[in-house]
Formats: sequence, structure tokens, C-alpha cells
Amino acid sequence: MKKKMLVLSLVLIVMLLAPACKKKAAGQMNSEALLAMVPEGPVMVMAFDFQRLAALNFFDKALKDDWQKNAKAAKDFKDYQDFVQKTGIDLQKDVYAIVAAVYGSFEMENPDALGIVNLKYDEGKLLAIFKEKNVFTAEEPYGGRVLYTLKSDDAKDMRLAFLNKANIAIGSPAQVKQAIDMAAKGGKSVKQTAALMKYVDQLDKKSMFWLVVGSIPAKVKEAPAGGMMPVDLSKAEAFTAVADFKNKVLSGELRLISNNEAGNKQVADMLNGLKSLGAMGAAKEPELGELLNGIQLSSAADHIKLTFSLSEELMNKLGAKAKDKAQSMAAPAQPEPLPAEPLSFE
Repeated sequence: MKKKMLVLSLVLIVMLLAPACKKKAAGQMNSEALLAMVPEGPVMVMAFDFQRLAALNFFDKALKDDWQKNAKAAKDFKDYQDFVQKTGIDLQKDVYAIVAAVYGSFEMENPDALGIVNLKYDEGKLLAIFKEKNVFTAEEPYGGRVLYTLKSDDAKDMRLAFLNKANIAIGSPAQVKQAIDMAAKGGKSVKQTAALMKYVDQLDKKSMFWLVVGSIPAKVKEAPAGGMMPVDLSKAEAFTAVADFKNKVLSGELRLISNNEAGNKQVADMLNGLKSLGAMGAAKEPELGELLNGIQLSSAADHIKLTFSLSEELMNKLGAKAKDKAQSMAAPAQPEPLPAEPLSFE
């Protein structure tokens, strides 16, 4: 009898815990695992936990309710369900994670870039719809795969390649080729780029979004220290950002890495001053006051930090206000009424 009760108890425990232990889909990877597929040497890398992003209300609304308002989306597919049916991809269920990287220099007009998308997809079905919609202008074999040249309205030279059954690469030709080579036979990834990874390793990569810029552009560092709002960013060396959404609250941190205690304090004081000025309008705009209360600025010997915490309710209010203002600005001006004709008794 005791043995039966023990077995029954174990079965009940497993049944209760099973929903919490969500099994990964075949080929599903998180952003940290995707880093191994990103070639070495980028100056910036960022990542999204796409399933968590796609679960947000604004994303769901954009897909389900606002589809027709997007001219390009409405032209190619009559609604979101039409998109899912024809591509075989439900963005809210089948896209797992995205990692993107920028190569070269931010001073370049068009720096090289690469994105790796981890998803569940049918290559044949997706390729057929791409060709039907004339997404590609050319194709060439490379490394046992095919490089597809993407049509571009701004003359950017971009390629797409199906790396394997769970990952697609999109980006500049050289970087997509490197990604194909790495997927086939390995090679040096961004994980070997120590100058960037020393900042990446400090972040919580389980967050919904994270970003690291490992090289601050010279134009930013050389900003003049004089003027009405003096700042000293000459020692800025990196920038990191992380954001998460839990319990209907969007929270995160922006951090500028700079070994300049006096300069950091100067910047933080200036930003806090601007925040105080903005708070003066909170009486007329209560949402603005709530927004500013959710932002905290501080500095230390080696960084300037901004943390934020915004409720979903506040974000919805701000979004609605921004939409109303945009619509009022876009509305054509009403013609002024013509002056009334003077009465005539002739």
C-alpha cells in the first residue's frame, strides 16, 4: 500500500511539474548559442529572444489588427493568417531567436552586417514564396549552399542563405559566406573576439534583448567639451544595453563604459538636470511624470548608467498619445471660412 501511494505521489508531482518544463523544439537555440555561428571581428552584436518579444501586446496587435495599415505587408499578403499559410511560418511560434552583428566601422557609410535567424521553417515552401514575390535578383552556389541576392530599394548589396534546417543568414556577402563556412566546417566566431566578449560576458543573455557596442565612434568621443552643456566622452570605450519584460513591466539598463570619474559625473548631472526640467511639465502630462519617475541616472568611476522600469499600461498610454499626435499632425489643415458677403439692400 505504501509503495502504491509513493508511486501515485511521484506521478502527481511529474504531472504538476510537466507544464513548467517546456521542451525545446528541434533545432531551437538561444541567443548565446547562436553567437557560435557569428563570424569573429564585429564592432557590435545584439540579440533578441524573439518568442518573448512576439508575445508582447504591441507585437500581437501589429500582426493581427494593424496588418492592413502596412502598405507593403498588405500588398504581399491579405492578412497575417494568409502570411502564415503561404510561408509556413508563424512569427509568434516558429521564430526563436535572432542575433545580429555589425562589422567595420560606424564611420563607414554602409558598414557590413550579418543576422542569424533561428526558426522552424520549410526551405522549399519559403523559397517558393520568396521567388513568387520576386525577393531575389540573382543566385550563386557557394560552399554547398546557395547565396541569394536580395532586391534592395537603397542599393545595399545583401545576401540570404539557408544555413541548415533551423538557421537562416542574412547580410553582407562576405559575412554570409563566412557564416556558411562556419556552419559547414567551423571556424573562429565572435566568441574569439575578446575586445567585444569581455562586455558580452557581463550581460544577462537570457534577457529579451541585449546589445554591446565594443568601439565608440571617434565623432562621439571627440565631441567638444565646451558650450552650454559640456560633456567629456573622450575616454568612452563601449556601450551596453539590456531589456526584459516580466510581470507586465519593461525594465532594463543602458551603460556607457568610460574610465573617467569626473567626466561621468558631469554627464550624469547634466542628464538629471534635463530630467528635472522635463518633470516640470508633469502636471499637464501625468504620463510624462510617470515615465520620468521610472528612469534613474547615475555614474561611477568607470561608467554612466541609466536604468528604467515602465509598466505595460504606461507604454500603452504613451503609444496611444503618440499615435493621436501623429494623426493630428498628418491631418490636412482645414481651410479658413470665407468672410461673409456684406448685406446689400439695393
